[in-house]
Formats: sequence, C-alpha cells, structure tokens
Amino acid sequence: MNALYTIYNEIKPEIDARLEEFRQLWAEGSDKDIFKEICFCVCTPQNNAQKAWNAVCTLAHSGMENGSVEEIAAVLRQEGVRFHKNKAGYIVKNRNRLFPGTKKYISGIMQQKDVIDVRNFFSDHVSGWGLKEASHFLRNIGFGNTICILDRHILRQLSVYNVITMQTLNKKKYLDIEQEMIRFANRENIPVDALDLVLWYKEKGELFK
Repeated sequence: MNALYTIYNEIKPEIDARLEEFRQLWAEGSDKDIFKEICFCVCTPQNNAQKAWNAVCTLAHSGMENGSVEEIAAVLRQEGVRFHKNKAGYIVKNRNRLFPGTKKYISGIMQQKDVIDVRNFFSDHVSGWGLKEASHFLRNIGFGNTICILDRHILRQLSVYNVITMQTLNKKKYLDIEQEMIRFANRENIPVDALDLVLWYKEKGELFK
C-alpha cells in the first residue's frame, strides 16, 4: 500500500462524510445555501479558504441577500478577505443574475450539459470565476467526481508527486493538468474528488471545503 493511499484509507470515513455533505447540500439546500457557495468560490482566489468561508457565513446573516457593494466589501475586509472591493462587486453582480432562483437556474444549465460543459459555462458566466472556482463550486454541491480543483495547494502536491513540473495555469494548462491528475487518481486507486481532499489534507493537515 503506497503512502498516499494509506492517508486516504485512514481518513476515508471523514472524506466520505464530507462528500456526502456536499451532495446533501444540493439535494436539500435552499437558494440561499447554494448562493452562499457561489459567494465562497468568489472569495477564495488569492485568499485563505477559512477566512473566505468565515466571511460568507457572516454575510449570510447580514448583507448577502440585499447589502450594497460597499456594505459587503466592509464585511469582507473585516474578515480579512483580500481584494474585498472587487469581490463584493462580483457578489452583487451574481446576486442580481442568480438570486433568488439559484437552484432553478443551475438545474436548467445542468439538464442541458454534462459536468465539464457546465463547469466551462460557469467559468465564463459567473463573475469572479475561472475554471478552478467553477470546479470548486461543482464539487461543493456534489458534482465533482470528474473534475479537479487546481488551486496552489493541489498544484504544489502534484509537483511533489512528480505529476506535473509547472505550477502556473492558463485554460489549456488547466485542462492538461486536470487530465494528469485524473490519471494519477486512477493509478493511486483514489476517486478524483477524494484525491483533492487527500492532497489538501496532506498540505494543510485538515479537511475543509
């Protein structure tokens, strides 16, 4: 049994529980719950994920549904989210298009396309998102078993395991590295969405979103 699979095997119950939470979020969550995940994925780029989550949890109690750009930016700044003004602007733009009716909108897109096409559509049409953020969102609502979240932590771990040699991304490189990560997951006998959590755990010492 290799070292990475050993880690996976040790924390598999926690990983399975987390992935089930993501699936249940989509099955049982409200528009507000799903839009909160959209906001989280707006806030994560170039930011600490825990700070981003703390910020959107605060916003969910006050500001996410009707706050102005300035009010939302103040919350993000208070919670330590960098580029808070830009991210507040993205949140309001997305709210104007996607909330309420968030689940209905997403369901409509997903009925027309496969997950890869959905991911690509969201990366082009959700303000503040690229491929990584769209992938992160889809994983967090339970649709991440065929796509990869290539943040700096995952890229660093893939480099450690000699899966990749570069850690800079454009769209073509993202898709190329994603295929390399999927092949790596298959070799390691670890599901793709679980591998992301295993590598995050190895990098950060915890499971998170």
